Amino acid sequence: MKRILYTIAILLSMALAGCGNDTRDYSGMDYTVTITLDNSLHHDSATLLVLEEEYDKLRQCGNAELKNGTFTFTGQTDKPKVALIRWDNDSTQPFHFILESGETHITLKPTAWSTKGSKQNADYLEYVNWRNGIMDARVATWQEYLNMAADSSLTHEDEVRMARQDSLLNDSLQRVTVERINRKDAVGRIIRERYGKQLDQAHKRMLE
Repeated sequence: MKRILYTIAILLSMALAGCGNDTRDYSGMDYTVTITLDNSLHHDSATLLVLEEEYDKLRQCGNAELKNGTFTFTGQTDKPKVALIRWDNDSTQPFHFILESGETHITLKPTAWSTKGSKQNADYLEYVNWRNGIMDARVATWQEYLNMAADSSLTHEDEVRMARQDSLLNDSLQRVTVERINRKDAVGRIIRERYGKQLDQAHKRMLE
């Protein structure tokens, strides 16, 4: 019986490590994450989860209630990790970010977000903004195609030009995504988690 109780205690300590409930000394590994919502966003509660890569599972690391438009999470982490905020319930689209030691301030708006105090999240946001720019350019290309088709001004040369333009944009998107994932840092891990499945088969084979 003592051996069983000891084993259970060890497993529980492992499950709680890195989420603010561990009593060991994590000096220098403390984190504080504050998430401020735009007035148009309405969430009353939030849950912080981190991806444990060794097991490929999400682990809950805290809950917070909205106070003065802000959610606050504190704890410890031994390294930068892919994290997400689950709003109110599972049916709401979660928000992904990188959890790391130190203070991270995130501001969320309906179609954008910004961050302070976190180099990892700044690097990730740079990629997201670049990706959004590529996607906007692709949408603009095919909107031009539809407009020209609608007014009968579309020529074969236009079709070839726009198809080539879209192909180049898509190739750039896929290539840079692969390069970023293959760096194998925290930013690469979150990009793989969020966008890796959108790669075509040729580019998936380039992943290390």
